[in-house]
Amino acid sequence: MKKGSASIAILAVLIIILVGIGIFYSQAPVTSTKEQIKKFASYSELKEFVKSNIEASNNYGMLYSTQTMATGAVRTGVAESSKLAEAPSVSGGSTDFSQTNIQVEGVDEADIVKNDGKYIYTISGNNITIVDAYPAESAKIVSTIQLDGTPQEIFVNKDKLVVFGWEYYSYSTGIAIPEIGIISPRYDSQKTFVKVYDITDRSNPILKRNITIDGNYYDSRMIGDYVYVIANQPVYYYDNQPIPMPVVQSNGVSKTLQATDVYYFDVPDTSYVFTNIVSLNTQNDNEDVNTKTYLTGYNENMFVSTNNIYLVYTKRLNDYDFYDKIIDEAILPVMPIDIKVKIEGVRKSNSSKYEKMNEIGKIVQDYLSTLNPEEAANVMKDIQNRMETVQAEIAKEMEKTKIFKFSISNGNINYVTNGEVPGYTLNQFSMDEYNNNFRIATTTGSWRSESLNHVYILDSNMQITGKLEDLAHGERIYSVRFLGNKGYMVTFRQIDPLFVIDLSNPTAPAVLGFLKIPGVSDYLHPYDETHVIGVGRDATEQGRVQGMKLSLFDVSDVSNPKEVSKYIIGERGTYSDALYDHKAFLFNREKNLLVIPVSLAEKDYQQTWQGAFVFNIDLTNGFVLKGKITHSNETNITDYYYDYQSQIRRSLFIDNILYTLSSKMIKMNDLSDLSEVNKIELPVEPQRLYGIETSIK
Repeated sequence: MKKGSASIAILAVLIIILVGIGIFYSQAPVTSTKEQIKKFASYSELKEFVKSNIEASNNYGMLYSTQTMATGAVRTGVAESSKLAEAPSVSGGSTDFSQTNIQVEGVDEADIVKNDGKYIYTISGNNITIVDAYPAESAKIVSTIQLDGTPQEIFVNKDKLVVFGWEYYSYSTGIAIPEIGIISPRYDSQKTFVKVYDITDRSNPILKRNITIDGNYYDSRMIGDYVYVIANQPVYYYDNQPIPMPVVQSNGVSKTLQATDVYYFDVPDTSYVFTNIVSLNTQNDNEDVNTKTYLTGYNENMFVSTNNIYLVYTKRLNDYDFYDKIIDEAILPVMPIDIKVKIEGVRKSNSSKYEKMNEIGKIVQDYLSTLNPEEAANVMKDIQNRMETVQAEIAKEMEKTKIFKFSISNGNINYVTNGEVPGYTLNQFSMDEYNNNFRIATTTGSWRSESLNHVYILDSNMQITGKLEDLAHGERIYSVRFLGNKGYMVTFRQIDPLFVIDLSNPTAPAVLGFLKIPGVSDYLHPYDETHVIGVGRDATEQGRVQGMKLSLFDVSDVSNPKEVSKYIIGERGTYSDALYDHKAFLFNREKNLLVIPVSLAEKDYQQTWQGAFVFNIDLTNGFVLKGKITHSNETNITDYYYDYQSQIRRSLFIDNILYTLSSKMIKMNDLSDLSEVNKIELPVEPQRLYGIETSIK
């Protein structure tokens, strides 16, 4: 065997072994599939639990010479959704108006804009602005609430306005680190605020409740009169220093949660957070705030039905725990008897697994050096084929979604149970509850080319009753929609397979049909029972992403779904908030109306226009562009890329008037011909471009 060929073969087999065994040796160890909920008996028990698991992980988030560390992360972005929320119109308002696009009927989702058929409530800068919007011809600002912190989302419930946001505060550890000259380092953290205003008189909002919760605002829902909000506080751990416990403050009265108030699961993690679930009655200002706190991994996605909250995060396991499986199924079967004996001798030794890995690699290397090039190539191919099979199996064990289920009713919050499934979720649309069953779609193996996609159905006890696995090899999920007994899933690498999935039997989900077309849908929205709208991006046959693409799918023949209409917007670099935020998507079948915000690129990454595209949509004509609306100065296109205050982020309608909203403006256009009816400038701080103040008009 030539020396060069031998070296290449040896290197290749070592890479296979190292990739198969050594990638995740620093991650957490394997745990059971269902953990029992516990409560800490004391603060010292809580601290020891965090300390031991962090040190066992051997994965330090911030490491100083004193072995100090902080864990935790900040959630950014928003999830997606689908139906129109129901909200009563107020006196003098219209009964024909749109509401926030939500996922579950009866479960409202907070947004940057709300509308009750008479008034529009919107976040503009650090202000909440209330606009008397109906009729449009006489629309005017009636009041502005100025906030010290940063508002993120709002709810409106009858004559109450609920505002969520955050503000920074500093935390001092009090640690001296002489080696690097830092004494008492301070860390910025966040507090979530919840402010409830009485807006009986819209011109004079009155603050009735002011609640702050240590931690980052994660998400919220409103069911009936009750709001449920989740705030995640990172667990800051430093040797010989106290772990700051969550503080909840209501109307100036503070309560520091005790360690004995904290529920936990015996799940090792490298990034613990205090997950605070808080509920409050929007209509009764005297009812106490209800708080439950759980020590968990960082929550990645959330699904809420009318009766339950499901919080999920990804649990990553240790590759070394699959060491024996890799050796048994990928290495030993292709080795001769004498080499097997040598490998087994190494496995039985008292050496560390890392040392065993190196020794086994050397044994394989020595064996390959005795073969001719053709024999060595055959052995390598056999090992590689076996490794692909093993890797696909291991991926389902190494990366799992942990699901925690909480029941909710009239402000009461109670832990129910937990479960787990292989893979990780994309967003809230990856999950759904139907007939007391929980459906979830996941991807495994995303960090390798061997990615696979799955759908699992769990019963009310979070036990898997049915599964559909190993779809779209080498691709990952880009969008999911569960609608009754059907599921729709889009995966992508080069082309866009739309899978239609039968979920009528919770023990045996099955693919009914699929459609492969260029491009990908990032968001799926029901048009009617047999048609689905897709919002995504066009792509070449080779998978190169191009401009935006709207698709209308006919799924009446479940075994043969079809794309019956499509519309391409712009070229590569064109994007829309609706690609990742369902609340930016406005659709009304009765009005044949579809509106989405668009930042248009007509050359690669060269933005030439921003605003909203307004479509007529029906089953006969598909997508027909009715017109475009912008809040920017169309005579100066060089401002478009930087003029974020003029970017249209939401649209809504009241009667036959379309309202488009940006940070600095509400514009009103007649839906019949899109002629401008009125516009209102919102109070917002001047935008700075390259250090120059400007009030881009």
